[in-house]
Amino acid sequence: MSENTTVNYGKVVTLRRLMHKAQIRSNVVGIITSGTILTILGLYALVNLADHNQNLVSRVLSYTLEAAVVFKDEDAIREGIDLVAETERLSGVVVLDEQGRSLYEWDTAGATKWGQIERQVLGFILDQPRVVPVRHNGKHVGELKIYTDGTVFFIFLLCGVLAVFLSLLISTVGANIEGGRIHTFICKSVKDLANIARKIARERSFELRAPLSSIYEIRELAEDLNILLDEIEIWEGHLQKENTSLSYKANHDPLTGVSNRASFETFLSQQVDSFLDEGGKFALLYIDGYRFKSINDTYGHAAGDAVLVATAKRLGSLIREQDRLARLGGDEFAIVIQPLQHGQDLEAIVKKMVDSMSHPIALDNGEQVPFALTIGAVVFPQHGETPKDLMQAADEAMYAAKKDGKNYYIREFFKGGEV
Repeated sequence: MSENTTVNYGKVVTLRRLMHKAQIRSNVVGIITSGTILTILGLYALVNLADHNQNLVSRVLSYTLEAAVVFKDEDAIREGIDLVAETERLSGVVVLDEQGRSLYEWDTAGATKWGQIERQVLGFILDQPRVVPVRHNGKHVGELKIYTDGTVFFIFLLCGVLAVFLSLLISTVGANIEGGRIHTFICKSVKDLANIARKIARERSFELRAPLSSIYEIRELAEDLNILLDEIEIWEGHLQKENTSLSYKANHDPLTGVSNRASFETFLSQQVDSFLDEGGKFALLYIDGYRFKSINDTYGHAAGDAVLVATAKRLGSLIREQDRLARLGGDEFAIVIQPLQHGQDLEAIVKKMVDSMSHPIALDNGEQVPFALTIGAVVFPQHGETPKDLMQAADEAMYAAKKDGKNYYIREFFKGGEV
C-alpha cells in the first residue's frame, strides 16, 4: 500500500459515533449561543421594563408627596409613601428638603443582610436609588431617593432563565430524537451498501445490486457501484466463456470433438484408482484405422479429416454416457468401457464397432470412401493394474489382430474361456 493510501486503523471510528459526537458538539454550541442570546435579550427587556415602571412610580410618588414636602409634614409624607407602597413594590424612600436635609426615611430592606445584598446587586442593573426632584409651581422644594424592591425583578429574571433553559432542554431533546432518526436512517443506508458489497466480495455474486437510498449522495454511490457491478458481471461472463472454451480446447480433439490424449490419460488414471479401491472391471479398447494413409494420398487430407470425424461419430453412438472415447492422434482412437460385467458384453460392443464401419463414408463431393478398423481389447485388472500397462496391453492386442488379419482381438480374461 502506498504512503498516501495508508490507513491508521487506530483512528477509525464508526459513522454513528462520528455523527453522535458532531451532534453533541453542535448541541452544546447551540445551547450556549442560544441561551446567552436569549438571556441577554430577556435581561435587556426586563431591565427596560423595570426602569420604565420605576420611572412611573417615581412620578406618582413625587406628585403624591409634593404638598407634604412643601409643608415638611412628616405624617403626611409617611401616609403618602404607605399609600403608594400598597400598590407598588418599593424597598426604601428617602425624602429630602430643598437644602438636602432628610425629612423622612422609609426602609424595608436595609434591616436585613439579604435586603442589603439585593439592593447592591440591583444597583448594578437598575438606576438605584432613583433620584426624583419634587417641584411646586416650578420651584425645587425637595427630592426623593427611591429604592425599588428587587424581589419581583429577580423572580421575573429567574422565571425567564428557567423558561429559556426549559425551552433549550426541550429543543435539545427534540433535536436528539430527530438527529437519532437521521443517524439511524443514514447508518442503515450505509450499512445496507456495505453489506451488499461484503456479500459480493465474499460470495462473488456479481448479479446482486446495491439498494438505492433516498439520500442523494449515498444513492449516487450505490448507482456507481451498480454500474461497476454491471461491468464486472459482463467481464465475468466473458471470462467464464473464455475459460470454458479454453478448458474444452485443452481436453478435446479440435477435429473430432472427442477427448484428446491428455484428457483420456487422466480419465484412465482416475478409473484405475477408483476400481482399485472399489473393485470391479473395465475394458480398454485401442483402435487403429486400416490404410488411412492411402485415403489421404488418394482423396486428400480434407477427405481424411472427414473420415476421422465420421468414424468418431459412429464410435461415439455405440458407447454409453459413462464410457469415454478419445482420439489419441492420427487415425488412432481409444475407448474405456466401464463397468464391465460379462465378456460377452465386450465382444458384442467390439463387433458392433467393426460392423458400423462396413458402410463406406460419404464425402461432401458424393464419393464413397471405405474405411475399416482394427481393435485390440484388454480388461482391468487382468491385463494391467496401471494405465501404462493397460495401454501397452491394448496396443499389443491391436497389433495381434492386424497380424492375424482380423478386425479385432480380445485377450482372454474370464475363467472358463468365455472369450
